[in-house]
Amino acid sequence: MKKILVLLLVLIAGIGGLFFYTKLKGTEKQQVKVFKTEKVKRGEIKNIINATAIVKAQVNAYLKIGTRTTGLVQKMFIDIGDYVKKGQLIAIIDQREFKKNIEKIKYQIERAKNKLEQINKVYPARIKEAEKNLSLAEAEYEYAVWKFKREKELLKEEFTTQESFEVARRELKTKEARLKLAQETLKKLKLEYETERKIAKDDIKVLQKDLEREKVRLSYTEIYSPIDGIVSNIVAREGETLVAGLQAAELVTILKPDRLEIQIFVDETDIGKVKPGQKVEYHVDAFPDKIFTGKITKIYPEPVVKQNIVYYLAIVPVKKEYALFLRPEMTVYTKIIAGVKKNAIIIPNSAVRFEKGKQYVYVIQNGKPVIRHIKTGWIDENYTEVIEGLKEGEVIAVKFYAPVKTKVFK
Repeated sequence: MKKILVLLLVLIAGIGGLFFYTKLKGTEKQQVKVFKTEKVKRGEIKNIINATAIVKAQVNAYLKIGTRTTGLVQKMFIDIGDYVKKGQLIAIIDQREFKKNIEKIKYQIERAKNKLEQINKVYPARIKEAEKNLSLAEAEYEYAVWKFKREKELLKEEFTTQESFEVARRELKTKEARLKLAQETLKKLKLEYETERKIAKDDIKVLQKDLEREKVRLSYTEIYSPIDGIVSNIVAREGETLVAGLQAAELVTILKPDRLEIQIFVDETDIGKVKPGQKVEYHVDAFPDKIFTGKITKIYPEPVVKQNIVYYLAIVPVKKEYALFLRPEMTVYTKIIAGVKKNAIIIPNSAVRFEKGKQYVYVIQNGKPVIRHIKTGWIDENYTEVIEGLKEGEVIAVKFYAPVKTKVFK
């Protein structure tokens, strides 16, 4: 009997101990352990809308560069993905034929110049000689005129013979003929000089035009980039032959860096908050640590439906300096800054919990955490705006162990 009573007492004590232990553990489980606190403060908060986007090329973003000449691609200085500057030499087409023609025309120009130099040297000397002959013929003619007049007067006075008079007359005619010949010779030489000089000069001009034309044709063999951009495609490689027809043969395609844009898919529930001029921060998987910035310039009115969700496209032009990093069709992660509030009451996001649709925080009162429900406003990456429930300067728990049923507010 005694043994039964002892066993009963031990059993009762065990049950009581188990109940007390369970109760104690349950109480400990409900307790909140605070590891870090902060004061409620005033500061700046941003209304951020997160959205996915894609890099797209604008209309006329691609510039196709070709050549007007047919020939072998002698040298290619670029490759796909290279960044080229305006005026940079891209490629050289076979130049041998054009250079040979240029050398030939230069030789012809040199010969034409030598001919002109010879004309300018020979004809003035011949003209000078003709002018001397003309002066001599004029003098002889004047003497013959004087002699003829003298003989004529002497014949009247019968101081000379008819024969002497006839000799003087014949001599006058001879000298007159020689004078006319000298005049015609000088005139002919001057005219010939001007003609020959004009022909030589015209030949030089024609050859110089031919030279310029060949130089222009030669310039077609050197392909330069007309813009700054990125090489997106190469049609012909070094050693291949290009054939130019009615249109210029396409050689390379360059993407204009200032013709890229970010197309942001804004959910229909957020589109009312998005406006042109708002700042956007974004990044891509290829460069996760690099933050790009821009501004929304326009919002397309036509919706885009993806997986039964309605989106509207907000457009952000890509800056030129970003062209080295961004490529068309890249996936982009954006943060649209829909607004900025200054002097708002803010608390760290880690302090906010929610349960059954209500938000609350743990306020430290008399050294103990006490639940207080709050009404929140904007939320950015680090802080949450508090509209109701907290005052500046109050201390709240920001890092703590809470009951399992509480959840972090996101």
